[in-house]
Amino acid sequence: MTTWRACLLLLSTLLLQAQPISIALDKPVMSLNPLLLSREVEVQVVDLAFDRLVALDGQGQFVPQLLEGWEISKDGRDILLKLRPGLTWQDGSPIEAEDLVATWRMLSLPQVRKINDLVGVRTLDSLVAEGTHRVRIRLKTARASLLSDLYNFQPVPRRHYGQGAETLKHPLNYAPIGSGPYRVLPGAHATDIQLQAWDGYHGSHPGRWGAFRFRVQPQDKAEYGRQLRTREYHFGEVDWFRHYLLRRGAFGDGSLVAQSTPLSSFNTFWFNCNPARSLLGDVRLRRALAEALPWEFLKGQRRLRAERLATSLWPPQSWAFDQAVAPLPRAERAGVLLDEAGWKAGPDGIRVDSRGRRLRLSMFSAWGYSGRDHADAFCEALRKVGVEIDLRRTPVDEPYILSTRGEGDIWDYAWNTGLDPDSESPLFSSDGIASGSNVTGYRNPEVDRLFVQGRHELDPEKRRSIYLRINEDIQRDRPVLQLTYGVAYLVLDRRLRGIGFNPLGQTYGFVPGRRGWWLEGS
Repeated sequence: MTTWRACLLLLSTLLLQAQPISIALDKPVMSLNPLLLSREVEVQVVDLAFDRLVALDGQGQFVPQLLEGWEISKDGRDILLKLRPGLTWQDGSPIEAEDLVATWRMLSLPQVRKINDLVGVRTLDSLVAEGTHRVRIRLKTARASLLSDLYNFQPVPRRHYGQGAETLKHPLNYAPIGSGPYRVLPGAHATDIQLQAWDGYHGSHPGRWGAFRFRVQPQDKAEYGRQLRTREYHFGEVDWFRHYLLRRGAFGDGSLVAQSTPLSSFNTFWFNCNPARSLLGDVRLRRALAEALPWEFLKGQRRLRAERLATSLWPPQSWAFDQAVAPLPRAERAGVLLDEAGWKAGPDGIRVDSRGRRLRLSMFSAWGYSGRDHADAFCEALRKVGVEIDLRRTPVDEPYILSTRGEGDIWDYAWNTGLDPDSESPLFSSDGIASGSNVTGYRNPEVDRLFVQGRHELDPEKRRSIYLRINEDIQRDRPVLQLTYGVAYLVLDRRLRGIGFNPLGQTYGFVPGRRGWWLEGS
């Protein structure tokens, strides 16, 4: 009897291990090319298929990955990177120093920067291969963000990606030749991607489970809930309301577990600062809109949510977080600012300027999960001070896409920040306008100067003061209106093990991360 039970247990384990861990994504994947990663949804998949030069461990410390080590001179201007010998790409060709140099050069191509501007990596002054496994970095000025920059550096094989930035229609976008422990199986596309453990991996951080599957969840929330309950997904995010129901035992049958974690991100309204395309090119209007922020509505939602009002450009997980208490928005102040900007109340309450133009703005926001949300509350608050908003509901990814085209006045979507605040410089700098990363078109020469200064300041306290000043300038000019700091509302299959979070609150982007996940027999 004991032998029979042992055989059944072994068979059950083998069958379970043949099943891929299924992860739900909230939007389609645009590319699996590390050169073209503009959103966290792509990073989730690429983190399994490609190794970084350096990784984060579970304590948030930088550790070698493709590298076996590095040497930094006393003045911080000369860095020697040492690749691990014996590593290969998934096509069997060796990973060499020239691959790093070629990738670095490609990151400066305009078509790459338009999609993914890794400002920290591409602004390294010089990368030169010294033999097969060594790369020399020479800097005119030492930089404090060096290891964070190397963390964001995921080299690609120069023999396949050597023509520069591939368009988003190129086959390599869904059939990458990676360096990580999992390879993407044939047939992958924007909404369904399967990965399998790669036998040829000899790197430092292998995976524990045999396969993963990433699928875009249905937009119909009821159907998505059904799929979660029937274990079609082992891991996914849900809206705060269903997460609340799961915690209360009103959603699921006991096979699901609710978990949440603060994210190094913020929910925000992005304002079109281009005066040729939007009235919000006038900073006075942006400041007026900021005073109409419905903070009472956002604060009231905290009874059910774990989110907190955002007051700093750098979130609480960042060493550049500004802990100063900001004054709450005042609707009466919004009216004063609109008057000063020359917008007077019209006969129907909507403001008009001296040319007779109505103060009417378009806003793009994803469909809400249930009932009235922050976009509705914002529109109602603005209507009370004489601003008419044409609120257009879209699929979840559409506001971001429209912002990259400069279409509309206000875009509502969240943003995940990086390990170092310098990684956000393309969002707010003139350099970012040139590349297309700065979707708002915001310009401030002092902010440009401070970002460059902060990148190279080695004294931690002085560096922090620089980013606090950047925060003050951007909060004053209001290219964005932050709402709340992000929280991930997660649903897990009760059998899923190994879940952990990096310093940004993500389950990926560190080791073991998702490479350490496994399913335990039920």
